[in-house]
Amino acid sequence: MTIWQHVPFENEAAIGEWARLRGITYRLIRCWENAPLEADDLLVILGGSMSAYDDVDFLHHEIEFLRQRIRDGGKIFGICLGAQLLASAMGASVYSSNTREAGWRDIEILPHLLTANLEPKIKVFHWHGDTFDLPKGCIRIATNDAFENQAFATPDGRIVATQFHFETTAESMNALMDADGSYLDFDSPYVDNASLIREEAHNSANANKALFDLLDQWVKVENRWN
Repeated sequence: MTIWQHVPFENEAAIGEWARLRGITYRLIRCWENAPLEADDLLVILGGSMSAYDDVDFLHHEIEFLRQRIRDGGKIFGICLGAQLLASAMGASVYSSNTREAGWRDIEILPHLLTANLEPKIKVFHWHGDTFDLPKGCIRIATNDAFENQAFATPDGRIVATQFHFETTAESMNALMDADGSYLDFDSPYVDNASLIREEAHNSANANKALFDLLDQWVKVENRWN
């Protein structure tokens, strides 16, 4: 498994634990250092403080790489910025929502083969202000009151993208808040204060369980290399 990382303070978190428990080896590519882009059979794209529409060289390179991988039939799982990069690579618009969502908030899970074992409502970690249109041919698999498109997947499950963070642990949440705490200084009904966010870190256990269930389904999906 290959994991693309965009900032030092957003790492693989619970994805690393899932991989270790499943005996899956993985490597991190530090995209912000312009490391050469590579991908194994499983490609995971993490979040970051930039936007998919920013004029940043390594983001342009990622989108081009993703376009080719999608055409080739490879498997990709994108999170937050990773989801936006996937949406862009698939021809959908990515743009600022003019609001923000930050903290532990509920999402509604919608039917899909990847979500078959998930609870209908899950409290997960959010830290985003951009959004995207649903890419053509994809299925919305999660939504809530703040952002209609919280997650999408291709019908076969090869490509899956979540705007929220299933992978967040108490440790990774604290690292993000320590590095980017000013993100909470925004007038939005969907942004919680830092104290409440830290108090609700216990929700990570259930969110991580849901992530593990989704990833267990995802790894069963076959690549369709052209």
